Amino acid sequence: TLGMGGAGGGGGGGASGAAPGYSSSSSAPSPMEVTPIYEHLPMKGYKIFDSGIDKKGLTKVIAKIREFNSAIPSGDALSSNEAGEILDSLSNTLAVTNRYHSSTVSDAELAVVRKMIAKWGTKHVFPVLDLARIMILHPDAASAKRRGYWEEMLGAALDTCMGMRDGVVNEVAVPMLTMRLVANSYKGGSGSAGAAGILMDRILLCANACALSKNKNVRLSVATAVLNTSSYMSTSTTPLPASATHMLDVIGTIVGSGKYESEPFVRSLMALGTILLVSGACGAEAQRVAKRRGIGSIVEQASGQHGDKACAVANEILGILS
Repeated sequence: TLGMGGAGGGGGGGASGAAPGYSSSSSAPSPMEVTPIYEHLPMKGYKIFDSGIDKKGLTKVIAKIREFNSAIPSGDALSSNEAGEILDSLSNTLAVTNRYHSSTVSDAELAVVRKMIAKWGTKHVFPVLDLARIMILHPDAASAKRRGYWEEMLGAALDTCMGMRDGVVNEVAVPMLTMRLVANSYKGGSGSAGAAGILMDRILLCANACALSKNKNVRLSVATAVLNTSSYMSTSTTPLPASATHMLDVIGTIVGSGKYESEPFVRSLMALGTILLVSGACGAEAQRVAKRRGIGSIVEQASGQHGDKACAVANEILGILS
């Protein structure tokens, strides 16, 4: 910390003994390790997208899925039981949030959502991504034993989004809901968070592809997914230096675009500051690359138009890089 000495110590000298930071056998000061304390950095915890988690919202999502199911080829469509009883059961469970601590989501329910994300095309998959965004916040659905389901679902969602190629910047539903699913995955549980951790580099590549979106809701979703990814990296035992470079790629795209509103811009700055403070080789690589790319000066120039918090976070980033 910035403080020196113990509970009873202070900056002033005592009646006897060596002064703090000095050896009793030497008159020369020795360097002291000082760890800076930042007001805004690093990011702790996660921001989530939890709208529509009620009976009304879920009824609309399920109705849209059933509408689209009738247009899906028979080999990929849900059976009558899957589209009926299983989706009803899942919807009823997810709508009662005050029972999340005791309610459960079955493997059959997870498998139905996985099937749709894996097999439905971009025109029809978006309500399924919305359902997955909600389901991933249920503790049982996102628990450690369900990690395999989420690796497959997140991977398939990322593939669908990246499959839009350059056209993704003109789309809204799929990129927005893919990024919101990613953002929520870190909060849901150890299974979903672990799945996102395994897929981190693919997540950041997809975020970079979506970062220049023409839609403000997609931009907020991208910034939040990146912020939550940085928060996960800051608490991970083995974040890889390559992931830090991918993170800086996305943040560079965001900050340099001039497209971002203040809230997603600030979230992106917080992601940058958080990754710079990651311990070990990952944080060291992030700082090295950031300095080489001149990200500090870019952030300083761009932050002024986004309010006091953006400037405060930018100043902390400059302090880290100095």
